[in-house]
Amino acid sequence: MSSNKVVCDTPIQDARRDEIDQDIVRTATVLSASETVQRYGSATSEYIKGYRGVDNETGQRFAKGLADIAKHKVNDDPCYAAQNIKQQAGYSAEVAATSRDNAESIISGSKVRTSRADDLPQYGKNHNVVDRAQLLDGQVIKGSQSQMKFVGNRNKLLDDIARKDGKFTRYQGTKLELPSEQFDGAADYCREQAQQRRMNAEKAEAKGSSKAAFKLRREAENYDELALNVSDSGLTTEDAIYYREHPELATWRDIGRTAHRGGLEGAKYGAIIGVSISLLQSCLAAAQGKKDIGETVKDLGIDTAKAGTLGYATGFAGSAIKGGMQQSDKLFLRQAANTSAPTLVVNICLSLSGSIKRYVAGEISEAQLLTEVGEKGAGMLSSGMMAALGQLAIPVPFVGAAIGGMIGYTLSSMFYQTALDAARGADLSREHLARVRVIEAAARERINHEQAQLDEFVRREIPKLQLKTQQLLAEVSRADNCDVDTLAASINQYATLLGKQLQFQTMSEFDDFMSSDRQLAL
Repeated sequence: MSSNKVVCDTPIQDARRDEIDQDIVRTATVLSASETVQRYGSATSEYIKGYRGVDNETGQRFAKGLADIAKHKVNDDPCYAAQNIKQQAGYSAEVAATSRDNAESIISGSKVRTSRADDLPQYGKNHNVVDRAQLLDGQVIKGSQSQMKFVGNRNKLLDDIARKDGKFTRYQGTKLELPSEQFDGAADYCREQAQQRRMNAEKAEAKGSSKAAFKLRREAENYDELALNVSDSGLTTEDAIYYREHPELATWRDIGRTAHRGGLEGAKYGAIIGVSISLLQSCLAAAQGKKDIGETVKDLGIDTAKAGTLGYATGFAGSAIKGGMQQSDKLFLRQAANTSAPTLVVNICLSLSGSIKRYVAGEISEAQLLTEVGEKGAGMLSSGMMAALGQLAIPVPFVGAAIGGMIGYTLSSMFYQTALDAARGADLSREHLARVRVIEAAARERINHEQAQLDEFVRREIPKLQLKTQQLLAEVSRADNCDVDTLAASINQYATLLGKQLQFQTMSEFDDFMSSDRQLAL
């Protein structure tokens, strides 16, 4: 005699199921910011390099970092101390501006990099003309060399450069970077001086002094050239002094600003993913009669706001963490910086918070806590790997990664739960436990074999699939200029690559079918 039992889920099981559903959606949302975290994280690492004076990724040591400059001795005489600080602040401004320029290049995707002349062998230490230069593929870009000058009297500096007897004539023809508060009006001053000298040159020539006229016209040309060469350094004198006196705080400020921009970018992509998922879920619920239009619109707004907030938190925290990991002195952290770990860190914290909350409230035991932590950890790892494959298969920014991440998290959670159920059943009997261990060993061996085959498949087939996709799209894009049979042949070839044989190979075959009584095979 047997009896059927109906097993009802407990509130804790319902809560865990809801959490897993939320984790899947959150994983898709945060992985949409993966590319953003990589870009803005690498940008924040530039400020860490500038502060420390070393690039831990390449092992390169720079002439000076902000921390090194801050240790320079200041003259004990109060009369000279302020001037001493301003001079050192000029060095700090060079480092800070270089870090900023490189960070912006990384964010924009530019390959151009900026370097201080002290760090380039062709200029050496303390070059008397060039302070900074731009490089492309390691080579200095012609005309990119610049001199950065933070002085009290701007007009006197410009005169010393343009005048024939000026003490800074060596800067002629070189870009001049000025403090932001001195940049406005600098070019106008140069043009006014050029015009004045041309007028004086005409007067001198009228008096028969051709030598004086020639000198004045030459200086006028120098002022015209200088008007074109002056530029804004992007830093005020006050900023430069702050970098000199508070290098660590200034660096944190730069990291925070850049991470904030990464957060805004992440919020944008997060909102796109959030509204897409919410729209699909709401439409399904509305079709099943579980929601009306009012509830659908309300939930859509709430879900979008939540996804945008999560995207911002991921972009902000992920960028800051990625930058720190990328410049860590630990190799494994630098390697992890190039994975999805910085992107997933916020989601991991949110995911585990529910389990920890129930444990603190006494709703679950330590063993149950560890079980849930293991399940969610496996889900995060798998989602990261599947996101990488998803991005390969669907090379659209953030879409492939998001879809792959959702699949990875869902599958890993299923597999993990199945494994736990088997382990619990095995605890009932040592005989069963031994059998499970044998099966586990065989499964592990099989998994390794399948992993090797998957690696070989990805290495061999993904590039082929991408190439054939590009060829098909190229054929479609010029469909107006080719016959239908050529286009059909391309589509059939692509379908065969995906393991599908289409019913019609040519237009004539389709015409024959339309004239017959045969059924269409889908």
